Amino acid sequence: MPWVIEIGTQQFQVALSFYDSCAIHGKASYAKLCRNSGVELHYKANFNKNEITRMDKMYTERPEDYDNYALGDLEVYEALKGNMAKFQLIYDSLGISDYFEAPRLTIGATVANIFRSILLHTLNLTQKEKKKIIEYCRYGTAAHFKKLRTTTGIYLAKIDGGRCRNNKPTTSSVTKLLADIDIKGCYGNGLRHQDYPIGRPSIIDYPIDSDINEYLTLRKFLKKHGKDLVPGLWMARVSVKDRTLMKYIQDFLVSWIPPKTPSKLPAGTKYEDTDWFTEDNIGTIKLYHQDIQLAAITHEFLEWLDHTCSKHQRKELLDNLIVITAAIYPKSEECKTFEEFENKVENHKGKNTTSLDVKRGKTTITKKEQECKAWFRLNIGELLIDALLAERGKYPNKKDPVQGPRNELYKLIINTLYGDMVSPFFDIGNVIVGNNITARARAMAYYMEKGLNGYQTITDGCIFDLNRIITPRTNRNLTAQSLTQSYKQEKDSIFKISTLAEGSTVEHTLTEIPDKKKPEYKPFTKWAELILTDNELDNERSLEWIAARVKDHLSNLFPNISVIEKFNFETKNIYTGVSFHGAADYKVWVGDETENSKMRSYRTREIYDAYIGTGDDLQINQHDYKPSEEFMTQLYQDPYNVARAKTYEFKKILKIAEYAKNEESWVHSTARPGDTVSSMRLLKECSLSQFTFLNHDQYLSWDKEKTRLQNKTGQSYESWFINEDGTLNYQLMIETLDQAITSGKMTFAETRKANKKNHLSREYENHPAYKTLQTAQRKLDAHYRRC
Repeated sequence: MPWVIEIGTQQFQVALSFYDSCAIHGKASYAKLCRNSGVELHYKANFNKNEITRMDKMYTERPEDYDNYALGDLEVYEALKGNMAKFQLIYDSLGISDYFEAPRLTIGATVANIFRSILLHTLNLTQKEKKKIIEYCRYGTAAHFKKLRTTTGIYLAKIDGGRCRNNKPTTSSVTKLLADIDIKGCYGNGLRHQDYPIGRPSIIDYPIDSDINEYLTLRKFLKKHGKDLVPGLWMARVSVKDRTLMKYIQDFLVSWIPPKTPSKLPAGTKYEDTDWFTEDNIGTIKLYHQDIQLAAITHEFLEWLDHTCSKHQRKELLDNLIVITAAIYPKSEECKTFEEFENKVENHKGKNTTSLDVKRGKTTITKKEQECKAWFRLNIGELLIDALLAERGKYPNKKDPVQGPRNELYKLIINTLYGDMVSPFFDIGNVIVGNNITARARAMAYYMEKGLNGYQTITDGCIFDLNRIITPRTNRNLTAQSLTQSYKQEKDSIFKISTLAEGSTVEHTLTEIPDKKKPEYKPFTKWAELILTDNELDNERSLEWIAARVKDHLSNLFPNISVIEKFNFETKNIYTGVSFHGAADYKVWVGDETENSKMRSYRTREIYDAYIGTGDDLQINQHDYKPSEEFMTQLYQDPYNVARAKTYEFKKILKIAEYAKNEESWVHSTARPGDTVSSMRLLKECSLSQFTFLNHDQYLSWDKEKTRLQNKTGQSYESWFINEDGTLNYQLMIETLDQAITSGKMTFAETRKANKKNHLSREYENHPAYKTLQTAQRKLDAHYRRC
């Protein structure tokens, strides 16, 4: 900067540094950051949520409150100092104070430093030897695998997420005794059971642009490398051979179709310069019944294959899945001590060679890699997680001004460590570790979904009916195929429907929640207490009984599945009703009371202005419109007669990424990044995400048809399911679509007689609010001067 400041007789040039506090504790608010850092904000409660949106008005009407509130936002430096002091205490509690590094401006980087410090301390390395540990670990990072752009090894850089699936796509609402069950400490426990490897993994890959790659079938891969596969320390990506469809349906493996593939790139594209996928565009991730593409497999898949699949399905998978790429820490290369590992690295004498054998018509290039593949492992639980849990346990009172922040920080570190393992930005990350942790969580969610006959599975949670779980018939073993599409065959010859109380009906009663517990269960004033044949349980014992019975039931139902023994369960709540939509949208009830729905892409707590009319007659007809709440409530009350959605105004902050993505629209407008801008929206009642398609081509065909219909009429398949009074027969719609999809139809049009004579367009109907939406959008374009 062109400024100079004089202190005493010494002159200094002025430099400005900007420190953003938004990610110091992850997504925590500024108020929470200050609380965790020991900084008290006296005036943060001066304004409520609604008043904060009108600070211009508060400035003139309540200037003193405004000034005090604004000054409170200037405590960032004190928060930074307090945060450093707190992390010094954490380093001390973990016995690594000699390795202390000041907290970074993101919690991810701060925790990565803690993990690296723990590694250095455990391996008796000094802080000056940090580069050595970074070198040992870098070959397992996403950043390293992303450099393999010319081989299929690039696919190893992707880390798959959790399971998110609608297990009963034709169910829109239920009024039964329901439990919301979670995998207890899903990712924290996943880390505790996970080993962390130090050293180079062995990679199996092929040229990414070749049509003559001779991939190993899964059977041949396991025969050749099976003895070297260490549970938790290997992964592979598999696809069906020759893009054939599987005869036996499955819903365990999730396919990944990257946004870019060699077959879709223009001629002459340089593969080494191609980003096959990015954090902003990872492609399509879908589960298909008869199609498997680049699915991640680990030890959990092999257990499912050996102990859950029928012999016919097992044979089909072994012989028809091909291994596109794999990463392995071979058991035969494992070192028992770190000293042994370092000795092998230092004394390694291998050579990398390339030879060319020229013969007419069959020139052969042979490449031999002999990098040192020795490796050593440490258990992450013993290394760090157990110590963090023990320290967190010393501060159980979350509301105490001293104990609460410390409890929160230890929890934050545990949760962030998983993110560091799967992130491409940290040198201690490891994609094999990350994919094994998520695969373990997906497998546990699968067994929970199947064994409990659950409705929706969302990462680590599942809602199920206590009186409609799955049990095997006498002398029959459950198979993966029989549990696929179980909603279509609840009278299957292999399984039967039973109760969590081993056949006895579980009853309940609703009682008033004690005053001291009401804040935890807000907005509910009542909770459910279970009535068993020989016992009546209070709410707390009811929740514990469900969790314990779920563990026993799944262990008995799926013997020889190790992942079930690694996790316990916790019951979040007991409900008496729920409505479902899409893959992961739901709204719950306890008696007549409900809470805000969980509906992705919608702000369920906010109210909006809804519009009617067209042209100059456009006007607001409702100031308190809550689109997702009204829709999910109507699904619960009567899914056969659902009132149509309304056009509403949605306000948001225009972010830089969105501005850049649509620069042509915004560059000449009056709005700039950071401004609050409006857009017009219309809730989409039909969602294809709740259906499981047979293969990727079928999904693309339906998605293309749905998009075309939406662009033309403002709705997709709703046109064919409108009642005489104008309401939507949602239940008939989802049942009809599910039947068409599971029977193999490539489009909905194939089910309509009018399509055979090219008269299908005569059946199209515009959404009743579509013209209002178009009018409002044109007015906004004019307002913002968008071209």
